[in-house]
Amino acid sequence: MRKYYHCFLVIVFFSVLIVPLCVQGQSSEESLSNYADGVVTILAWDNNKNKVGEGCGLALVDNLIAIPYHFISQATEAEVTSSNGKKSKVEAVVAVDRGHDLALVRLKGKLDVKPLPLGRSEQLVSGAPLAVLAEVNGQIIITSGEMRGWLELIKDRLRAMSISISLEKPTCGAPIFNNKNEVVGVALVLDSGIKFGVPIEPLLALNRSERGLDLKSASKEVYFETAEGSFLAGKVACLLNEPSTAIRYLEKYVKLKPGEVEPYLCLGRCYYQLNDFANSYNSYSQALQIKPDDAQGLYGLGLNLLRQKNFKEATEILEKALAQGLNTKEAFFELASAYEELQNYSRAAVYYEKYVQSEPEHPWNGWFKLAQTYQKNNDVQKAIEAYRQALKLRPEDINSNYNLALLLAASQQYAEAEQAYKKLIELNPRDSVFYYNHIIQMYDQAGLYENALEAVKKIIELNPKSEVAVYNLGIMYFKLNRLEEAAKTLNDCLALKNDYTSAWYNLGLVYSKMNRHQEATEAFKKYTELAPDDPTGWLNCGLEYMLLKRFEQALPYLETAVKLKPDDPMAQYNLAITYINLNDNYSAREVLKVLQRLDRNLADRLSKLIK
Repeated sequence: MRKYYHCFLVIVFFSVLIVPLCVQGQSSEESLSNYADGVVTILAWDNNKNKVGEGCGLALVDNLIAIPYHFISQATEAEVTSSNGKKSKVEAVVAVDRGHDLALVRLKGKLDVKPLPLGRSEQLVSGAPLAVLAEVNGQIIITSGEMRGWLELIKDRLRAMSISISLEKPTCGAPIFNNKNEVVGVALVLDSGIKFGVPIEPLLALNRSERGLDLKSASKEVYFETAEGSFLAGKVACLLNEPSTAIRYLEKYVKLKPGEVEPYLCLGRCYYQLNDFANSYNSYSQALQIKPDDAQGLYGLGLNLLRQKNFKEATEILEKALAQGLNTKEAFFELASAYEELQNYSRAAVYYEKYVQSEPEHPWNGWFKLAQTYQKNNDVQKAIEAYRQALKLRPEDINSNYNLALLLAASQQYAEAEQAYKKLIELNPRDSVFYYNHIIQMYDQAGLYENALEAVKKIIELNPKSEVAVYNLGIMYFKLNRLEEAAKTLNDCLALKNDYTSAWYNLGLVYSKMNRHQEATEAFKKYTELAPDDPTGWLNCGLEYMLLKRFEQALPYLETAVKLKPDDPMAQYNLAITYINLNDNYSAREVLKVLQRLDRNLADRLSKLIK
């Protein structure tokens, strides 16, 4: 009793497709079992009785069977078995399509098979449902999947089918059916495990009326060692992104036919995928020796030059490739990247623009890089618009949002910049303080202290114990002339961190402005302890003592300020004033000599005060 096995390969892209896809596949596969009588198995042996071919075939008429050519390319004997167990020897090879690995063989006797209905493959598109009907060890196996796309092996002459059908080696040669249960191709499975289909049209084109050659007397060859076989396997493997397998076959081919461009292009691509840039470069160079203006060859060579960081030569080669009609969208991106490495941002922008206009597969990357290039070229408004385009595609991208915020701030679009920073806070709350600090800095530089103040308060809400945030709050109050609040807040900061150097300094300034000079001196004295090498602390402390008319106490602070910064005319002038108030006119005159060199105006003012 014949057994039927139904193997389902379901590729789910969207959940809403699950039900209709399963229903359609199930009904189709059930009906396919009616065509099992048109599928046969074949075994082939060489002259030494070694098995050289095994798999499936399909019946065209009762004694005419279509099989992969490589099954019988070395055979002197072959036997075909029908699904009902009846056997017949292969008498002759009627016709061969070496490019598609197809052959028609005639049997010595009838098998009582039912010829399969033949359709057309030309109208197959990506996503079209397909199924393979095979017989393995007396069991009928039905496997479903879909058409992925066409593999153009030689333009207008040779092509194959990329299929998403799970196939094993014994199913090689089995018919591929469309959803009308018509044969539209033949399944091929290489020793490497690569699976694909050849369309039915080349098989239909074979001349069935020829008498053919007796199998024993036909010439013998290892098909995949021939030019046609190695090219078919190599090119298919290349297009299916199996570079190691492709290289193995294509290297055979170029030894047999070294004067063709296409195999070297494929080798270049495959070596490049394996990061073997030396062999990739050599392969593309070989292609260009044969055809110097080949666009794909130039493109491949340019990519290798990029990986070698030879950016100048890469731009020249890639420009030439585009001039030769290269229509690869990625070429625009690669060329732009090369110009960017050369810091030629204007040219880089030109090609990033071309890339995003070409409707690429990955537009976000193009818009992001274009925005970065505009930014590097100081074309701020264009950069802003490019980042906005990038964010339409990836609204949650941190880098795009951050760069947009920076540019909006730089172009004084403060409200929009703040919204961009708040979006970043929403996306990445762990870095909220970082982004709020950007808002503070932005508004501070713009003199919009009230806005900065609100941002500081947000940070304090997040971290009340942050001495930096409390300090910044005090500074904002100071800049807003809210002096009482500034003094209180800076003291709060010092309560959190008593050695906060800048807080002591600014507290001194606040007290001075409030005319609380004694408290100002205490603050500045503390600052000089923490920052003894900063002359401004010593100078300000001295000035506060001067305002209190305590010149003896002012003197050492002013002398230290002058010692630390001798070329400061204000420090020199105030030191001289202190000397005068201490009745030390001699020292004041010595200072006058220095001032005459540093600042003539201050020197003139001082000379009028010295008796």
